[in-house]
Amino acid sequence: MSLRVRTAVFVASLVASVVAMMTPVHAQILPTPPGWQIERAVVLNRHGVRAPIATNEQLDRYSATAWPTWPVAPGFLSPRGEELMRLMGTYYRVLYGGRGLIQADDCPTVGTVAAWTDLDQRTRVTGAAILAGMYPRCTNLPLRNQANFTVPDPIFRPQPTASCPMNGAANQAAVMARLGGSFASALRDYASQLTMMQSVLCPAGATKGVGGGSCGEAGVASSVVAEADGWVRLRGPLGYASTAAENFLMQSAEGMPKDQVAWGRIAHDATLNELLSIHQFVQDLTQKTKPIAQQRGSNLLSLVGAILVNGHNFPGHAATGQPVRLGLLVGHQSNIHNVAALLDLTWQIPGFLPAEASPGGALAFEQFHEIRTGKRFVRLAYYAQTLDEMRRRAPLSYRDPPGMKQVALPACAADLVNDACPLESFLKIVKAAVEPGCVTSSAGNY
Repeated sequence: MSLRVRTAVFVASLVASVVAMMTPVHAQILPTPPGWQIERAVVLNRHGVRAPIATNEQLDRYSATAWPTWPVAPGFLSPRGEELMRLMGTYYRVLYGGRGLIQADDCPTVGTVAAWTDLDQRTRVTGAAILAGMYPRCTNLPLRNQANFTVPDPIFRPQPTASCPMNGAANQAAVMARLGGSFASALRDYASQLTMMQSVLCPAGATKGVGGGSCGEAGVASSVVAEADGWVRLRGPLGYASTAAENFLMQSAEGMPKDQVAWGRIAHDATLNELLSIHQFVQDLTQKTKPIAQQRGSNLLSLVGAILVNGHNFPGHAATGQPVRLGLLVGHQSNIHNVAALLDLTWQIPGFLPAEASPGGALAFEQFHEIRTGKRFVRLAYYAQTLDEMRRRAPLSYRDPPGMKQVALPACAADLVNDACPLESFLKIVKAAVEPGCVTSSAGNY
């Protein structure tokens, strides 16, 4: 081993030790093992805080009080959301710069840091904000997305193909099978949360929304609705409660005064989490049901594996020059839930529910290189600002980090080395998890 390599390993190990000592215990991020170097990280990031996707006219149909107006169009990242993502970008530089993956004190080498986003404004602006937070004075950071805006990006929104038909009726049946054939048990299990939500949406026993619909969609039969492209959604009280709960979360993360979040009808964050449990349940049904997760997540998970093997496989990246060392894939909570379902992953950021893909949160795949043996290993982590940090717009640092949690990979439990999965084992797990017919895109096709 050359003196330069030995010195680099020593410095990286020293930095990792210092980081481990400075990082709060609750962060639960493992240090870099001695003699290991972090070599690459693929970060699957959800967009930041956004306005409700539905219009106020649509939302008002089923609530007794008109929904508040946001400063941006429906589904758009808010200025506050953009600011919060810059803060996360600042922390990524601290985290990965401190580990020696990327430059901490200068602009990164061209091509080593890159982002690929979905086509929505909220994902593109999120990607730009993260990069701006990481390197505010650097202009050589590629932020890319699919050039054709007329068709969905197959990474984040794969569409039906001959080999992956995404049959809506079959997906509908798969969801209903998980429900035991009817909504009876779900409505019973979430009865208290639904009652609580009804009191928020429809106080004083209101039965009509300001837009003329049934308040809270009460009395509307619960059903699974299949879309033409295989997407499924829930109709009825569970479906509307899921949408409303997530909108309340966005209001709180946006920093709206407490007396305006859910019209001031939620007293505590614990109550918000009770309501969000409905959203988690609906997301689990519509994004984590196995055939749906395979249809929606196989492209993405296969791509993550390909990038770990070779940084030149990052979308839009040139085949020559430096490989990507830190690659950001900026999409949606559905993307994180799809991948989490395929790998049986869970985590919990303080203040949030287990496995919640909170606004701006990210599932990171971090690859390490053992210098002595040349072997490579993969560890998973989840990074996300806590709700309190989002409300306060808290600066992030080693001493004041975002929520962080090491994520176990159950399928690799028997092969772990220093709590990391050997790369070859990780790739076998990925191959076994995806549906081959649904891997319809490959690196370089973007």
